[in-house]
Amino acid sequence: MMRKESNARDPTIPNSKTREPISQFAALVLLFFSSLTKAIATSSLPKAPPLPILPLPSAAQLSWQLGEMALFLHFGTNTFTDSEWGTGQADPSIFNPTRLDAGQWVRVAKSAGFSRVILTAKHHDGFCLWPSAYTDYSVRSTLWKKGNGDVLADLADAAREAGIGLGVYLSPWDRHEACYGRTYDYNEFYVAQMSELLTGYGEIKEVWLDGAKGEGEKDMEYFFDSWFDLIHQLQPRAVIFSDAGPDTRWIGDEAGVASSTCWSLFNRSSAKIGDTDPQYSRGGDPYGHDWVPAECDVSIRPGWFWHASERPKSAITLLDIYYKSVGRNCLFLLNVPPNSSGLISDEDIQVLEEFNKIRQTIFSHNLAKNAILTASSKRGGISDSRFDPLHVLEEGIFTYWAPEEYQSDWEINLDFGESLSFNVLQVQEPIHMGQRIIEFHIDIHTEEDEWKTVVSGTTVGYRRVLRFLSVKSRYLRIIIDKSRADPLISFLGIYFDPFSIVNDASSTNSTSYFNGAEVIRPTANDHSLSVKM
Repeated sequence: MMRKESNARDPTIPNSKTREPISQFAALVLLFFSSLTKAIATSSLPKAPPLPILPLPSAAQLSWQLGEMALFLHFGTNTFTDSEWGTGQADPSIFNPTRLDAGQWVRVAKSAGFSRVILTAKHHDGFCLWPSAYTDYSVRSTLWKKGNGDVLADLADAAREAGIGLGVYLSPWDRHEACYGRTYDYNEFYVAQMSELLTGYGEIKEVWLDGAKGEGEKDMEYFFDSWFDLIHQLQPRAVIFSDAGPDTRWIGDEAGVASSTCWSLFNRSSAKIGDTDPQYSRGGDPYGHDWVPAECDVSIRPGWFWHASERPKSAITLLDIYYKSVGRNCLFLLNVPPNSSGLISDEDIQVLEEFNKIRQTIFSHNLAKNAILTASSKRGGISDSRFDPLHVLEEGIFTYWAPEEYQSDWEINLDFGESLSFNVLQVQEPIHMGQRIIEFHIDIHTEEDEWKTVVSGTTVGYRRVLRFLSVKSRYLRIIIDKSRADPLISFLGIYFDPFSIVNDASSTNSTSYFNGAEVIRPTANDHSLSVKM
């Protein structure tokens, strides 16, 4: 009796050697269903997110950018000598704030919406607000708390309790220390003091330094690269500010104003601390290989230290600076100097409270929140909700709208349901995916059944806020005209600002051409189409 061979996996299934040959028709049917099954399985898999485009921010840079605003605290012997740049020869005993309350500084900062405070631990005069072991020119030699005080420790405790970040400024220029001018000796001294700051006061979120030095002063070479490596080693989650980075750069002025085109992209090799082109700093570099976003520093008063004869800027002025700093992809660093009693002055507090209320009035009501949104396309098709245009109404940058690949038309349409008045647009990109948008504009649908452009913008980055003449419409669309890669939008806000006076409804368009990335330009935009419903 002949026995059929068995399949090794299942003895009940005959081995292929003994099977009867199947018909050609059956084979075709089998092939068809096999291909169909594979196609269904493949189509059910989610589409991968778009590829990030370099350069990208570090985790510390992301945290810094999300903070949006920081408070600078210029305080020291200059506060008591009515000067800006101390000589380094003032008697330290002059420093005697009778009511110093670092907790008040922090409360003022937090209630006004600032995410961190940065203290001038040592300014150019060399006086230290902590009891440094390497100099007698410090709070140790004052009458304040009988020489046992530590301003930085008080501030660190208050910031930690309030849950806001702490930063320090350690001036490289020191007009008091005798070893200044002897390169190796002073660099050792500076590193020793920096180590004290970064190891004795908990987590430091930002280290702020510059290349300021008066004309005719001693020649000195600062070993910046060694300092930067040490800072990152001792405080790996801190960002370092200087004229040229490495983590965040100076905007190029002390008015707090960025360029209307502002890239976080930058070439550190094209910048030198103390000698950087202000125009380059102000706008960034579309060809940049490094991620170095800008910080806009300005004082609430004419001077950086407190002077009894000076008065603070108005809340409306601060609002204008906010639009031109945070609203142009930067961090707003506002100096609010404590007075000679050791407190932030009442008139400064009043301005900050008004500034906070004005921002809340404008930005607490997003008119787009209840709008019907549609987009020109969506990555992954109809069934994939991860890149839906509705994500632009969610606060934060980690969800976003993404268009389908290989498109030439990028737009989001809004139907408010009724005609609304507005004059402010806010747009955000998911910057952890890179900075992409080069140019964009918004249109409204008029009563004459036409589309009319109301404002154009260039770079977006973390946050772009554009003001324009008030308009009224039921329909609005935002159109991306040029982008380094497929544009991504994480947030879209439409607001009404009753405080600002806008004289020019348009902004300057940029000319942008890019490193290592294809510049994508729509080739067949027809923006006369009716609103997508």
